[in-house]
Amino acid sequence: MEAALWIVTGLSFLSWVVSWSLCIRFRRVPAVPGGVHTIPRISIVIPARNEEANIKVLLKSLQESRVHEIIVVDDQSEDRTEAVARELGARVLPGEIPPSGWLGKPWACQQGAEAATGDWLLFVDADTRFVKGGFERIMGLAEGDSKVHSVCPYHEIRSLYEQLSAFFNVTMILGMNAFTAKGASARDIGLFGQVMLVSRKDYDLVGGHSQVKGDILENFQLSRCFASAGVERSCWLGKDTISMRMFPGGVRDLIAGWSKGTVSGAVNTPKGALLGISVWMSGLFMSAIPLCFGILSSPTLLVVMGSLYVLWALQCVYLFRASGKYSILAALVFPVGLLFYQVVFFQAVRRKKQGGTVQWKGRDVS
Repeated sequence: MEAALWIVTGLSFLSWVVSWSLCIRFRRVPAVPGGVHTIPRISIVIPARNEEANIKVLLKSLQESRVHEIIVVDDQSEDRTEAVARELGARVLPGEIPPSGWLGKPWACQQGAEAATGDWLLFVDADTRFVKGGFERIMGLAEGDSKVHSVCPYHEIRSLYEQLSAFFNVTMILGMNAFTAKGASARDIGLFGQVMLVSRKDYDLVGGHSQVKGDILENFQLSRCFASAGVERSCWLGKDTISMRMFPGGVRDLIAGWSKGTVSGAVNTPKGALLGISVWMSGLFMSAIPLCFGILSSPTLLVVMGSLYVLWALQCVYLFRASGKYSILAALVFPVGLLFYQVVFFQAVRRKKQGGTVQWKGRDVS
């Protein structure tokens, strides 16, 4: 038994070392100390369905920003989303019913892009909000070479159950394959769907959202379209730029939200990143399992296993805090969050195999 525990502990340590390659190039949107030299004409496009509370926070966070125009595409909302957006000065497009073959979000983005008049398009999810000075950082990205920039918003945590999103957040970031040693030079990288900045020229070059009209995770397919057209892509972490609170409605809301895209996300994740995430999660499990048999091991092995668990917990602190305002406690008890992630993921896989549907905001998004 002790020999087996030594082997598992050794494999876990090896996984810990290898897993750092997935996040070696984490980077935030850079600040613009001297301010932007020229004000780019950025049209913000916000697809929104039943986002009455969120849209108010997002639009207020943009009130002092130098935005060319803000377009809210009201995707058949059943609440006061449209009225609130108009009250706060946004241009509102009453979204049409998605045509056959289109999902709601890509269709809303396409309508907003067609109506926009700016030189740059900034697609922003309605549940995000800009940090003070955050939009100026986005403008700084538009000053550089023409490329697609995507930003992962920093996850705001206000309730205990929201700590359960940690592994979903981290796997989403690592799954972009954009923070490895190759970084943005890697051909097969994804784009964060919550915040995406692209020039009008490059957007039209690939055909816009019409190329991804039926994709739940349109950001992956869009990234491939840009790659095929020779357009550079870049991913950033959004701390100090833009934040989000994804599922304030409780645990059921959180499970439904992550179930919506977790299987499709795994299918679309680049193979190298998927392998790396699998090695990472296997190592996490292997660090926790031997401790359950600690009573059967020697004091030396027990110390080694305990030290390895601490190393994994420290890595979780780094990864969790890079993606959101997660507590250190969530990292220290990482097996709980990891188990929750696995249960939700495999339930989503089982539902998909059985032909079940996933409902999100009153629509089937399977």
